Amino acid sequence: MAATVAGLAVNVVTLVMTVFAVRGLLLQSAQQVTHRVTASGAGSVAAGGSIGRAVTGNSSRLSGPAPTALPPSAASTGPVEASGPKSVAAGGSIGEVVTGDGNSP
Repeated sequence: MAATVAGLAVNVVTLVMTVFAVRGLLLQSAQQVTHRVTASGAGSVAAGGSIGRAVTGNSSRLSGPAPTALPPSAASTGPVEASGPKSVAAGGSIGEVVTGDGNSP
């Protein structure tokens, strides 16, 4: 009798732990948002995260390293779209953008 009760208790604890694990997985997947990232203009750039440097201009001469892109944030940004010619869009931060033609430092 005691063995049956102990076995039942173990089964109940296992069931409760499984329910909590599944609940955690469902909540985690519900928090993940799919972002639509599109770049449709000629020479446009779009990124779902951060961009260190984006250069869309022609004949640009740059010196020095690109700024470091910041780590992604936990906040959802929604769709990211760069739709005009030489446009730039990012779901995170942008360190530097060069969109004109013939730029030099």
